[in-house]
Amino acid sequence: MSLSWKKGLGTVASIGMIGALLAGCGTNSTSPASSNGTNAGGTSSDSSKPVEGGSITLDSTQAVPDLDPAVAFDTTSAEVDEAVYQQLVTYDKGSYNIVGSLAKNWEVSQDGKTYTFHLRDDVKYSNGDPMVASDFVFELQRLLDKKMQPKPSPGSQFFLDIEGAQAYYDGQAKTISGVKTPDDHTLVITLVKPEQFFLKILAMPFLSAVDPKFVKQVGNAKLDTSEAMGTGPFEVQTNNQNEVVLVRNPNYWQKDSDGNKLPYLDKVTINVNNNEQVDALHWEQGQTAFMSPWLMGGDGIPPSAYPTIMTKYKSDVLKQPQNSIYYIGLNMKPTLDGKPNPLSNLKVRQAIEYATDDSQFIKINNGAVEGLNQPLPNTMDGYVKNLDPSATYKYDVSKAKELMKEAGYANGFTAEYWNENNPTDKKDDQAFQSMLSQIGIKLDIHEVTWKDFLTKAMSGTAQMYWSGWQQDFPDASDFLNTLFNSNQIEPGNNMNNYSNPQVDQWLNEAEYSTDSQQRDELYAKVINKVMSDAAWVPTIQNVGYYTIQPWVHGFYTSPVMYDPFGTIWVDPGHNS
Repeated sequence: MSLSWKKGLGTVASIGMIGALLAGCGTNSTSPASSNGTNAGGTSSDSSKPVEGGSITLDSTQAVPDLDPAVAFDTTSAEVDEAVYQQLVTYDKGSYNIVGSLAKNWEVSQDGKTYTFHLRDDVKYSNGDPMVASDFVFELQRLLDKKMQPKPSPGSQFFLDIEGAQAYYDGQAKTISGVKTPDDHTLVITLVKPEQFFLKILAMPFLSAVDPKFVKQVGNAKLDTSEAMGTGPFEVQTNNQNEVVLVRNPNYWQKDSDGNKLPYLDKVTINVNNNEQVDALHWEQGQTAFMSPWLMGGDGIPPSAYPTIMTKYKSDVLKQPQNSIYYIGLNMKPTLDGKPNPLSNLKVRQAIEYATDDSQFIKINNGAVEGLNQPLPNTMDGYVKNLDPSATYKYDVSKAKELMKEAGYANGFTAEYWNENNPTDKKDDQAFQSMLSQIGIKLDIHEVTWKDFLTKAMSGTAQMYWSGWQQDFPDASDFLNTLFNSNQIEPGNNMNNYSNPQVDQWLNEAEYSTDSQQRDELYAKVINKVMSDAAWVPTIQNVGYYTIQPWVHGFYTSPVMYDPFGTIWVDPGHNS
């Protein structure tokens, strides 16, 4: 099981609820309560008074690939970025409800296409520069600059429905016509057509407030690696391959319900250590404040430690559905590196489906995960309970061998296989390698850093690979449209190079439908077709676990957001 997810950034909110958000006004921003997060083990009550100061230490399995919110597209990066940067809107604590963040409130036009955001006038970046509406225009231009160096934003596709965005992206316009700033604290965004989940897209890290003057001063490369500058509760003091150090933003605007300035903590230190057994030991010894899916990857508890922690420390464990899945990618390009690609043959891909025994992956993870038979977790609207027979695969080596023979590969072939280099993934890789060896496919395994894996897979040149997807926003389109629409091949999200005109038509129709039943029907067609085409092999889905020290307070889980560094406080005098 991969310890990090590529982002697409609980159960999906109903279409009716999303429609209501579209048609009505935004609500006023809500400050987090002083200490009403869920605390593990019941060691502190809701009436506990927060304590300012102190620090926490955490372990993370991977270094942060990207600090720049315009290009960050993985969970490891987003964990840190969301402590440093903020967006117009966000999710209310522990729910799918959209509330204001840097926007105090907003209105949506009757036709559902124009959003008018009224921004807070008391927000400063951590360097003291004031935040203004034009900062979002600047960031949107960065998102839509396909030639941005050192690398363009993988999030551009989420914003192409803004009026004039496509023309700007294509280099046919110098401005984005659908974005206006009547004054420093008003931002108007007009869409080409209504998009029911647009507010959820705005809650993603991509369109964060960034300081144009600062970005121009340090350059994109440094902004992505060491010189982050946001309006969030923390600022980056250190970011390297060994650790990330966050310190309190002295200019942070938000307060708790009692009027106390946030954040409470002075410092958060995240040590990079991909030895999951050591990570678990550090927590058991009290050296680290908590473990979570965002830091540890997967389900949050390292698989090797899962039996012990669930036995000895169950009262310190919180559970939160993750809406995240894992799969084995099968690249369909006819040729790779100038050589014919056997995976372009449907029968070969179907043979791999039949040769894959998902139960082994569940055993490797000590039962902490669930099986998966399609590209949606069973916690989301759109999940198909009964797949078509042509889209259903059961472990059957004899059937797999028969398909390999029919495809002309009775003697098998060698395939390149890519994954992240961590202990659990190595076990998964070895298990999969053994499965495919039974049908004559020899895997040449490449286990690399998370950053190098992303570079290879997103280039569309990885022949086979193990990867995962964590929702960007709670809607089936974020999985299906992002991963299987042929227009996602170039941005690097459709890493399999899957292209089916009928699937594209269904996806494009569902993307803008406001009829929940119609959307579910269209997505069911997509899922069945994608699986009958054996586009990739679904393996397991996550159940998120969080282990929280009794001396940590203000922590809460969310079906959408990352760990709440801004509201955490620790017992007086305690420094981990």
